Amino acid sequence: MKSRQIQEPYVCIAVQASATCKAWLNPKGWEQVVLYLKQLGYRVLCIDKNREETDHGNVVRMPEGAEDFTGNHPLHERVELLAYADFFIGLSSGLSWLAWAADIPVIMISGITAPWFESPDAYRVYNRLVCHGCHNDTSLPWPEYENCPYHKGTERAYECSKQISAQQVMDMIDMVRSEQSS
Repeated sequence: MKSRQIQEPYVCIAVQASATCKAWLNPKGWEQVVLYLKQLGYRVLCIDKNREETDHGNVVRMPEGAEDFTGNHPLHERVELLAYADFFIGLSSGLSWLAWAADIPVIMISGITAPWFESPDAYRVYNRLVCHGCHNDTSLPWPEYENCPYHKGTERAYECSKQISAQQVMDMIDMVRSEQSS
């Protein structure tokens, strides 16, 4: 592995996954979190493959204020970035697993999966007060769940994601930082 290329403290984020149903669809969430991280003194590197994705009418793009490390880069370059990051913030996606394998704290924002589903040591952010976990409902036919199977076409569509607040994520950032300093 290469030596650390970025000397300043930094965090990696990934705002996209294999489907937008896995995305964090809070309209201002990522921008608020990026601003908070920068106020804490971090550089914020977006390591998604694409700057923007559209799926089922949802547009997910790199948040304003994040540094553009998007692109079709070899996996080892992603691992090198992750290995020296203070932590990673992402979704129910492969990059979260890659960050976990790089042995850094993973803050996972996910409403589509149940809290027990992914890595047991990920810092999970979800809203238990709204519909969540449809991905783990084995009675749903694939790929039906990709388009909000319980509330499709209603104002509750994707509430599992939209109703996760930026404050919930910032609180988890504070928890991770507190545990790192102790």
